Amino acid sequence: MKKFTQFFQEKIILSFTMCVLLAVVLVSATYGWYAMNNSSKAYGIDLKTGGTGGIKVAIEPDGEDIMTAGYLQKVAVDDKEYAIIPIQLNNFENIQEQMIAPGAYNPMTFYITSLSESIRSYSIKVQLEYKPSAGISVVQKQKIEEIIKDHITVYQEMYMENGIVKFRYPLTYYDKVSDDVEEAKGALKFNKEVPATIYWVWNYEITDVPGYANIPRFAGLDTRSAIRKYDEEDTVLGNYIDGIYFNVSIEGSPEGVGD
Repeated sequence: MKKFTQFFQEKIILSFTMCVLLAVVLVSATYGWYAMNNSSKAYGIDLKTGGTGGIKVAIEPDGEDIMTAGYLQKVAVDDKEYAIIPIQLNNFENIQEQMIAPGAYNPMTFYITSLSESIRSYSIKVQLEYKPSAGISVVQKQKIEEIIKDHITVYQEMYMENGIVKFRYPLTYYDKVSDDVEEAKGALKFNKEVPATIYWVWNYEITDVPGYANIPRFAGLDTRSAIRKYDEEDTVLGNYIDGIYFNVSIEGSPEGVGD
């Protein structure tokens, strides 16, 4: 795989990759899972299916219930079984070829239906994983572990400010699926399909990261120095990562939102 260090040093070209169109490839079928624009440029997502009882989950309106597709990845924690949706961002190549890079983002929309009068809400939590490049050192891997979660973020909301796309309400990644972390939540009504959208983002600059001044390794740095350090970290990720993965857990709950 081509390395793309040189491209991170001139991140202005990333303005051309701010909107990406991802194709979703399921194990059993293929659907369109589209980004904000109607570009014909496709970026790969591999989606295997999973879910939890009491709700139907699809990736298109009135679509197939991916919870019943037979490809569940189940994790048992503390006598409770969780079903996980593993999502892989494909084509992790270089910016010149307009692949996944700093500034890239895309929505992940799930269409959730309550299958019981008792299921009144949903919650979505996410785990971040990555595939290291072959032959990286222990020190390089430790560096990736330290920085990656501040570069790749999943947000609950996208909005426009002065013509610029921005994001807010980040989720916190879980290490163990039973962890108490920040989740995306929403109300459900029996037998009514509800779209639930979260957004993965490779934050373009450190100033896009909520609360970046509280991150210890940026403490005491002025904005310019923090931006430079963050850009150097982007280069590390570009050189030593071959893949990014999200493990998504979606659960139905009898509790209403805000209860």
